[in-house]
Amino acid sequence: MAFEHVNSLLIADIGNVHTRLVLLDLVEGQYRLIATSRARTTAAPPLSNVSLGVEHAADAMAHQIGRGLLSLEADQMFIMPEAGGHGVDEFLATSSAGRPMKVFLVGLTPEISIASGRRALAGTYVTVTDTLSTDDLRSEEQKINAILRDEPDLILIVGGTDEGADDILIDLVKTIQQALLLLTRGKMPVVLFAGNRALKREVDELLSPVTEVYMARNVRPTLADEQVFPAQIELSLVYDDYRTKSPGGFVEIGRHSQVGVVPTVQGLISAVRYLSHLPQKGIGPLVADIGSANSALVAGVDREPRFTIRTDLGMGHSMVSAQEAITPQNVLRWVPFDVEIDDLWDYAHNKQLRPSTVPGTAEELMLEQAFAREILRLLVAEARADWGLGHGDLLPAFRPIIAAGSILTQAQHPGIAALLLLDALQPVGITELQIDPYNLLSSLGVVAYLKPLITVQALEAPGLVSLGTAFSPQGRVRYGQDVMYVQARLADGQVLNHTVRGGEIWMVPALPGDPVEVAVRLRGGLTISGRRRFKLRVTAGAAGVIFDGRGRPLVMPRPRDRAARFMQWQLAMMGQRAQPDADALLPSIEDLYPTAPEEAADGNLS
Repeated sequence: MAFEHVNSLLIADIGNVHTRLVLLDLVEGQYRLIATSRARTTAAPPLSNVSLGVEHAADAMAHQIGRGLLSLEADQMFIMPEAGGHGVDEFLATSSAGRPMKVFLVGLTPEISIASGRRALAGTYVTVTDTLSTDDLRSEEQKINAILRDEPDLILIVGGTDEGADDILIDLVKTIQQALLLLTRGKMPVVLFAGNRALKREVDELLSPVTEVYMARNVRPTLADEQVFPAQIELSLVYDDYRTKSPGGFVEIGRHSQVGVVPTVQGLISAVRYLSHLPQKGIGPLVADIGSANSALVAGVDREPRFTIRTDLGMGHSMVSAQEAITPQNVLRWVPFDVEIDDLWDYAHNKQLRPSTVPGTAEELMLEQAFAREILRLLVAEARADWGLGHGDLLPAFRPIIAAGSILTQAQHPGIAALLLLDALQPVGITELQIDPYNLLSSLGVVAYLKPLITVQALEAPGLVSLGTAFSPQGRVRYGQDVMYVQARLADGQVLNHTVRGGEIWMVPALPGDPVEVAVRLRGGLTISGRRRFKLRVTAGAAGVIFDGRGRPLVMPRPRDRAARFMQWQLAMMGQRAQPDADALLPSIEDLYPTAPEEAADGNLS
């Protein structure tokens, strides 16, 4: 069926722990999110077949909406096209599951072509095992041995401006040719050439007799012009080929999907590219996704996505390497109870061995949320240079901020989800906070390549969940000092007056979707979006309307005050108030997390 005539669309996102399905369909002439479901991913032994997880999720969705989806024919997974109220017109698949591709990167110079190659690779789940350039001082034998030793899945060759120097790059290609000719065991790596377009024919003649060769436009057609997007599109095809040939039964999913198996992060990048072109205040959107094995940060800057992807940061399969990167000392800053560093390492190792387990106690849930805060902080720190937006530690004015990944979207209360983002990202000014609990963004990002109208209309309808608008003054504050004088007029006419003090968070208890008129006056030395006084009409989210009086940059409380202060923040974000002068009366952790094991069942997995 031509994609222009597609009415219903089923999209699967296969994660390392969960497989999620999203069903989109025409409702009164508009594409809308109809249903979502999920099941455990079945890529790992003993099942080793992701199709089973997709079928389980489809079966759950079918029971949910009374619409048959699975086909009884052996060679067809779904009823396609839609007929008689059953089936779907098209099926698409994305995935972040499995081992990332190992890539050997080849280019002329580390500062230019190798750097561009790394940025092109940043849009796919990869691990760069080694690089080879003209500055490499290794002998020819050592270079060949490096390629053979690393056993890469892909060799990416970049370098040379179009119609520029060619002999040096061809010498590097001949080194690769010699290494591939000597390869006698393991899987033969494929090659993607994204360098000087004048060399495509010669590169193909040298390497295609040995292995499969993909071609993409030059990532550096001129010294001043970098174009990584065409190479990323070709990388998606390489990733699909790699994933379908990997253990886990991805080949069947790729056969049924219109686009093969696309990296989940490519969908996020595409969605941010679309959101960046919408009329908006602020710089653009910021999407943070923390998964079990991979984490990503995608920002819209100058109407183009800038992204940072780490395949060693996650809340399950990559928890040990994540703790190595963020350090236990940083995790402990967000833990309001005593815990030994050795216990943190034990927890990380156990979680990596059993990534599908959920926190069994309130303390374990708080530990995992502390990990998530520090993963986000590290992603932001790494992304700053690529953003090119100002200096300092304060987050640029991204709007909205959207969280994906179950540790962020399935918190025990919407206010806690908002608190995690406020703690980790420390946004300044006026910020809309949203979560993507259904992995809708990555799905719609892939759809945008085929039929942008579906993406446009589905994003206009409720799918992303608004946590609310957060007001965060810039400047330092003293604990207990008056920071903001707020008047909030609710939809029922009720007027609330509140003085937000230093170190306090206040949440206006408005119903989600209700309009709230706020009037704010800040004390001297503090501003919000450059103003000390303003009136604004906002829409309350699942966490109401939030006023963060902790200052920017956020100063962590002293260790002796940490437990009481953290309790106060969490109570405030859950719509409760603590006794300000009676620390002994503060609730226990169990009171804050009354159903932690059950409600957190999805709180750390994706």
